[in-house]
Amino acid sequence: MDECKVCGRQNPIEGANFCYYCGASLREGKVELPEKPSEEPAKADAEFAMGSPVKPFSTARWFGLLLLLLIPPYGWIAFLVIALISAFGANATEERRSFAKACLLFMLVVVLVAIWANAYLRSHPELLAEYNKLFEQIQTAR
Repeated sequence: MDECKVCGRQNPIEGANFCYYCGASLREGKVELPEKPSEEPAKADAEFAMGSPVKPFSTARWFGLLLLLLIPPYGWIAFLVIALISAFGANATEERRSFAKACLLFMLVVVLVAIWANAYLRSHPELLAEYNKLFEQIQTAR
């Protein structure tokens, strides 16, 4: 294993041309460190310790996840479970966590609006009767 001349860490990839942690060249002379050290080496250490780097969610996987919503009623349950795991799990990228949290907030807003609409219609039975009459007219027109 080669030792990086910049960060001093042992490179885990045998015969690599660049340091796994800081990206410095392992084949050239000493390279100067940037003035402000980044937090990327610590993140790379955590990813390497877990066994595999965190992979981004592809468009196809997001599309498949959204297709889950079409499966009644289990799709919403599966989507909720996956969103909870993505939002609060350890193996998710920051973008995936943010999107999952946004989905959870959106689901919460939808549920609260549905509860409010149900309570409003129950407190105004004349609106519900008018809606049912309109719905029957549409059904008979077909």
